[in-house]
Amino acid sequence: MTRTERIRALQEEYARQRVLNEEALDERVRSAEALDPEIARLRGQNLALPADALRRMLATNDEDEKRRIAEQMRDTGIANNAKIRARLKKLGLPENNLELSYRCPICQDTGYVGEAPARFCECFEAKLRQMQFEESGLNKNPEQRFEHFDITRFPEENRQRAEMRGYRRHCETYANEYPNNAVRNMLITGAGGLGKTFLLNCIYARVTERGYSAIRVTAFQMFEAMRARHFQTEDAVDQFAALVSAPLLLIDDLGTEPMMRNITAEYLFLLLNERLSARLHTVVASNLGPTQLSERYGERVSSRLVDQAIIMHMQGKDLRAL
Repeated sequence: MTRTERIRALQEEYARQRVLNEEALDERVRSAEALDPEIARLRGQNLALPADALRRMLATNDEDEKRRIAEQMRDTGIANNAKIRARLKKLGLPENNLELSYRCPICQDTGYVGEAPARFCECFEAKLRQMQFEESGLNKNPEQRFEHFDITRFPEENRQRAEMRGYRRHCETYANEYPNNAVRNMLITGAGGLGKTFLLNCIYARVTERGYSAIRVTAFQMFEAMRARHFQTEDAVDQFAALVSAPLLLIDDLGTEPMMRNITAEYLFLLLNERLSARLHTVVASNLGPTQLSERYGERVSSRLVDQAIIMHMQGKDLRAL
């Protein structure tokens, strides 16, 4: 799908959303008016105000009288709206219950902001990037779920099973509390074959099943997006921007991607720093511990991986060798 086709598809999606907004409002109005007929009377009076005021204005040539009519219409509307809000509150409903609500209050679900020529709203741009990223094949849906977690696969010796039970509990709590986590970021480290990727995939599956948007990539896929971004192709810019702006980003196997001068460490710092500044959630799994991460990427990158993060360092036997 080309960018133009994605834009057209999103415009249709936004148009459908506006219809849903109107339908939801109509339902709220019907429900409120059924509970309190006085609300229906006040709303009907407000709807009749403009036509009544226009009729009265056309009947006089006195400019002062016209202004008085306009002010009276405004004051009556304000007073009626205050009465409606009070009656809604008495019913236990939000005071703005009879106003349109929007998925994006900035563009009011039009996808555009600003005066002509209008520009795409950030919510629209983010969806464009998400669509492009998903089409690229980088956002594969993992099969692992917390429900499929088999603690018996982990040996009991050296407390590996008990520790893994705790790691699983921490990760499931993180996924269930998202996006209201007290600590937004998580770093899972340890040697290969200990279950880091499984836990990462479980978090991704639970969060997306709960209806939230997330992007999961391997370190190599992340590197490819960064490298392509460095060489400035349009779709590549969208891919890297999608990583930067994803509400939840999960990176698997950090440390296995190529180290390319002026790209790997530099763009990884940019990615992590922008996400920290935007207070977005990031989960990283790596075979490297904090010291090794610092040696590979430098102190600036490693500090952004470990600062303000839950750190889980897994130890034990490689399950693949058992």
